[in-house]
Amino acid sequence: MKKFLSVFILTISAFIFAQESKESNWILKLNATQLVDVISYPTLQISAERKINPYFSVNAEIGYQLYDFSKPDTIFLKSKGFKANLEGRAYLFKMLHSRIESKRNEFYVGLQLFYRKNQSTDIVDYSPLNNADVKYTDNFGFKRKAKGFNVMFGNQISVSKKIVLEPYVGLGLMNRKVENTAIDYNESKHEIAGTGLTPLFRELNMEKNSGITSTFVLDLESDIDCRGR
Repeated sequence: MKKFLSVFILTISAFIFAQESKESNWILKLNATQLVDVISYPTLQISAERKINPYFSVNAEIGYQLYDFSKPDTIFLKSKGFKANLEGRAYLFKMLHSRIESKRNEFYVGLQLFYRKNQSTDIVDYSPLNNADVKYTDNFGFKRKAKGFNVMFGNQISVSKKIVLEPYVGLGLMNRKVENTAIDYNESKHEIAGTGLTPLFRELNMEKNSGITSTFVLDLESDIDCRGR
């Protein structure tokens, strides 16, 4: 469960402003969802989708971290990072029925490859094992890299000629590597202070979370689409 939550992104709404280029098969987007991503880190994210034919498309997305939510007193590493996705999509029902024109609802299946890299400074409160009355506060730096893939299942729902809702879910795997700098907390000697989800979120930026893990993505996007359908 911990590893699912570490890559879980749940957004109740996202506003994507799309602009059609000279060729109608290209769509440029600005995704505001990632600006408030509190699970991993916030990024300003743009993407471009290219329709290869009526049944297949490729979507490339990249985001750059502009700020961080936390501001520790002692900074070991300045916050910075980026995200990149490359996804191939197949619109199955259009393909099965050999349709060229899109309907109001279009289901698709995609294969998404992704890469993440960021660094920042975090803080952890901990106590010696079997002595919860004593508490220490530790600032430390971390660097994270993650790469993997998701199998995506989504549905493009045309609310109007310009507005499209796109709920989707994805399952996959990723390989994550975390490196820490100037950390005093030691799992063999200490325990993280706090209750509920606090220990879980404090561990996300620690080396112990390196390795291969499952991924789960759930999202709902709202598009302003200039393609026409």
